[in-house]
Amino acid sequence: MFTFHWSELLVVVVCGLILFLGLAILMLRRRNEILQQFLTPDEPHLEEEFFRVHSPEQEPPPLEIPTEPEQPEEAAPPPDTETIRWGAPAEH
Repeated sequence: MFTFHWSELLVVVVCGLILFLGLAILMLRRRNEILQQFLTPDEPHLEEEFFRVHSPEQEPPPLEIPTEPEQPEEAAPPPDTETIRWGAPAEH
């Protein structure tokens, strides 16, 4: 009959973990190589051209937006004695 020992199970589990971790490391390494090839530009001086400081161009003077002439404000009418204002009690 088949006999079972815990030490044999432990060996199988440890070997499985080692195999899994090894394959995962190889997969991540290959992924890193693929990403590096994909993200590396074909032009060698692309970074220098991108980060090169350009001389500031002369900005045209800002356009002045014509504003409407101010109209004199109408004088407020004198306050009515009959008008009830906020916070003031109504006088009857």
